[in-house]
Amino acid sequence: MKKIVLINILTLLILAAAGIAAYHFYDEATNYVKTDNAKVDGTQLTIASPAAGKLTTFDKQVGDEISKDDTIGEVMTQGADGKPAKMDLKMPQDGTIVKTQATENGFVGAGTPIAYAYDMDKLFVTANIKETDLDGVEKGQDVDVYVDGYKDTTLKGEVEQIGYATASSFSLLPSSNGNANFTKVTQVVPVKISLSKDKSLDILPGMNVTVRIHKN
Repeated sequence: MKKIVLINILTLLILAAAGIAAYHFYDEATNYVKTDNAKVDGTQLTIASPAAGKLTTFDKQVGDEISKDDTIGEVMTQGADGKPAKMDLKMPQDGTIVKTQATENGFVGAGTPIAYAYDMDKLFVTANIKETDLDGVEKGQDVDVYVDGYKDTTLKGEVEQIGYATASSFSLLPSSNGNANFTKVTQVVPVKISLSKDKSLDILPGMNVTVRIHKN
């Protein structure tokens, strides 16, 4: 008798666990869109030489926070009268230097990138959502953001913009295939997610994240 009771209890526990798992799967599939094809992103600022010449000074380092229109270097170029002329290298927007490839006293061409920066206060997430999962995703929906580099920490976000073209539309290689062996590939659409400022984390552009969009 005890053995039968134990078997019945185990059966009930297994059925309950299966029911909970099935409900969780249904709830996730119905009310959320989840993907790990996402990363921290931002508007990259390219600091370029205004003219061809010699980069005489560049005194900024990676990590320096610089305000818009601050002078960060100087290029010696040839003026309209043929004489040497100095041109200031200006910061295009507020930002933090994340990479430099400047060599003082080296030659730079007009428009040559010298450094790159991001405004760390305006970072966002770009999530690539499968076209088959896009139905029901709308601007303004809440988003849970899990940053790989910060375990057990959830950031809050909001769907800010849904792309008007798939990510492959910007690929250098065409996706069309004119032969009989064409295989349809599920496309992804970039979705921009703004981040709440309620938690202060040292997130960086390019960090991997997982997002869960609340459809309802």
